[in-house]
Amino acid sequence: MVRRQALAWIGAAVCSVALVVAGGLMLSTFAVHRYLQTSASAMQHGEGADSESTPDPGREARIAAAVTDLTSLPGVATASATVTTETAATPSAERGAVGIDYSYDVSVIMNPEATPQQAAAVVLAMIKQVPDSQVNLELSSPAGDGHAASVVEYRHALDSVVSARTVTALSQAVATASAVPGVEQVAVTVPYTWNLQPGDLDVTFADDGRNHSGALRSALASTALSGVSWTTSK
Repeated sequence: MVRRQALAWIGAAVCSVALVVAGGLMLSTFAVHRYLQTSASAMQHGEGADSESTPDPGREARIAAAVTDLTSLPGVATASATVTTETAATPSAERGAVGIDYSYDVSVIMNPEATPQQAAAVVLAMIKQVPDSQVNLELSSPAGDGHAASVVEYRHALDSVVSARTVTALSQAVATASAVPGVEQVAVTVPYTWNLQPGDLDVTFADDGRNHSGALRSALASTALSGVSWTTSK
């Protein structure tokens, strides 16, 4: 009798355990199914957002206002802005999905007689009004009395923490390079780190450059472009 009761208790316990395990498996399967559904929905939503993304009107308005203000600065001849679109891979790129990145290119042309300080003021004004990593600034100075033409491209560098002294020192270095005899054009690319590397400076000489490289190196020795090797376009 006792043995039968013991067997009955054991059987009941086994059934209870089996029911608990079965219930747990059902709950786990349901949870996994819901997770997969949620993940798929999120990925589809992300793809849709990428394909339908558009430039931010608020950002465009801020940039437009900043560009308008630039035209009132001393030494500025013209200022304009354009939007550039670039495709970029998304997390679902293996299925052919792409996103759209927008960059804003601001072009400023200085007067030929503009000073390095006036050129630096343009950069500082943009950093103050539009500290945006998606904004590129191209600052051009036409050739004038005693100096060649120069172009400085600040590539996604306007949201970096940089001092007015650093900005002015670079503008002065570009002006120094453009004033070296035999130099026809100076082009500088400023990366977002503001740490210029070999190749970020390009110099066009009037001839093969062999007669002017030494003079240029000496002129830049005490400037912000000291030690930055350059490429030669001509």
